[in-house]
Amino acid sequence: MEILLYPPVAFLIALSAVYLFAAFFSNWAPKPAHNPEKTKTYACGEDFPSEKVIPGYEEFYPFAIFFTVLHVAGLMLATMAAASAISFAVPLIYVVLIGIILTVLFIR
Repeated sequence: MEILLYPPVAFLIALSAVYLFAAFFSNWAPKPAHNPEKTKTYACGEDFPSEKVIPGYEEFYPFAIFFTVLHVAGLMLATMAAASAISFAVPLIYVVLIGIILTVLFIR
């Protein structure tokens, strides 16, 4: 009986119970009426023509690299702080290099 308390088994039991509950009571649920206004775009009360927009990632990459560089640098500095045998110059060099990298990233 202990096998029922293992997380994967308990998850499958709960998932099947919810599925059976939903399947049993779905016949009693009211059917939604089709309303074309629900799929219409809305912009402050005026009709707005819908356009297909293809998102680009050009603006995303500098921020992703910024996030990665800062977190890796923070990890490096925190690891260096744990070792008391390093001089003050090593974290200072890391901070200067991070500043140069971020300047190159965001100045076009």
